Amino acid sequence: MEFGLEPSRDLGLQHALRNGIALLDGRKPGQDRTRVLGGLLEIVSDADRGSSALQERSLTFALNERSAFERYSLFVRYLSNSVADLPGRLAEARNVLQRIGQDEAVTEIEISSVEDLLSRLLAALERDRNLAPLATVRDVHFN
Repeated sequence: MEFGLEPSRDLGLQHALRNGIALLDGRKPGQDRTRVLGGLLEIVSDADRGSSALQERSLTFALNERSAFERYSLFVRYLSNSVADLPGRLAEARNVLQRIGQDEAVTEIEISSVEDLLSRLLAALERDRNLAPLATVRDVHFN
C-alpha cells in the first residue's frame, strides 16, 4: 500500500484502518480478510522496521527504506503523546497480526491491544482532518 497524501486526507489509509479494526473486533470488514490483514500487517511491519532502524541509528537503512520511516513517523506524529512505549506496541501489533494471519491462537487481550493502537491512530487522523482548514476559492486552481 502506498500512501502519497497527507495522512489525515488519505481516505485509503483510513479505510484500511477501519476495515482492520472491524476484522479485529469480529465484524465483517468491507474487503476480504486476507487483503485487510495483509494491508494492516504491511503498515504495522513498516512502522516497526522504521522504529528498529531508528533505535539502531541506521542511516543507511533510512535511505533505502524510506517507506518504513514514513510509516513510523505517522505513528509518532499522531500517537507519541498518547501511547506509552510506541516501539514496543508496534512490535507487539506486528507479532499479533502475523499470528492471526497464520491462524494461530491469540488472546483477547492481545487483540484488544492492537485494536486500541489502530483505533487511536484512526481517531487522531480523523480529528486532524476535521480540524484542518478548508481550501478557499483562492487556493483552488482552475486549468
